[in-house]
Amino acid sequence: MPMTEQQHAYVDRVATYFSILGSSRAWSEILAWLMICDPPHQSQAQIQESLSLSAGTVSTQLRSLVEIEFAEPVRLQGERVQYYRLRPGAWQRVMTSEMGRIAALKELAIAGEDVLPAERPERITELRAVAEFFEREWPSLLARMNESLEKGTP
Repeated sequence: MPMTEQQHAYVDRVATYFSILGSSRAWSEILAWLMICDPPHQSQAQIQESLSLSAGTVSTQLRSLVEIEFAEPVRLQGERVQYYRLRPGAWQRVMTSEMGRIAALKELAIAGEDVLPAERPERITELRAVAEFFEREWPSLLARMNESLEKGTP
């Protein structure tokens, strides 16, 4: 089923965002489509048709989305077709995984202290301060997020 103009605009917006972060355009479009498609599960053929992507591209990008647990394969009772959907809790997992990136940034800042530049040392020291701030605050923020999601409130 072809996308509406509004759906197309949303897919383009999400794809542009993730493409700027380094994801492939097709990967980003498939992620966006899985966020808004009805029904919430789609076959590779449906995704290919909706997004006008090649079968190989859809297959490769779905495999990547499944590998990083953004999407999951699903089978409907009585059907032989493999469907895919956005994995429940995908965004929650993304935010939880930020702790690893925060720790990695702090490690980069600590390593940078060995080569701290005399001119504008805040290029390194600010990174450490920001990483340490989020290292302290992120766990409680995640706890509040999880509590809010459990209550069903945004």
